[in-house]
Amino acid sequence: MKYLFAIIFLLAASTGGYAAGSSLTYEIDGKPYEGYFVSPSPKAPLILLIHDWDGLTGYEMKRADMLAEMGYAVFAADLFGAGVRPKEVKDKRQHTGELYKDRNKMRSLMQGALDMAKTKGANINQTVAMGYCFGGAAVLELARA
Repeated sequence: MKYLFAIIFLLAASTGGYAAGSSLTYEIDGKPYEGYFVSPSPKAPLILLIHDWDGLTGYEMKRADMLAEMGYAVFAADLFGAGVRPKEVKDKRQHTGELYKDRNKMRSLMQGALDMAKTKGANINQTVAMGYCFGGAAVLELARA
């Protein structure tokens, strides 16, 4: 029986292989934003992950954890602002529309997210950005910056 517990303990300790992610708040131009950072190691290449028009939700955090299991550091960034998680289509259109109309602001938010990842110790010299729908457009703006 002791051996069974030892095996279960070792298996549980060996899974995951990465640090638990953590939610955080950061500021860009005096406005608070929320993010989620997870990293398996300080030298891990970074993925900057951008949400769709729902804002940063548990979906992006789950994906960040999955990518961390594959060996990547991940910063899931917020482009709408702390606590802004639109539920109605009209609200989603409003928040995404504001950034589609102001591409400089969108680029600034993307750069601010990258800067925040750097302060968390992310290896920004090896970075890939990815996004879902609206987040994909934000990634294109980062590439244009």
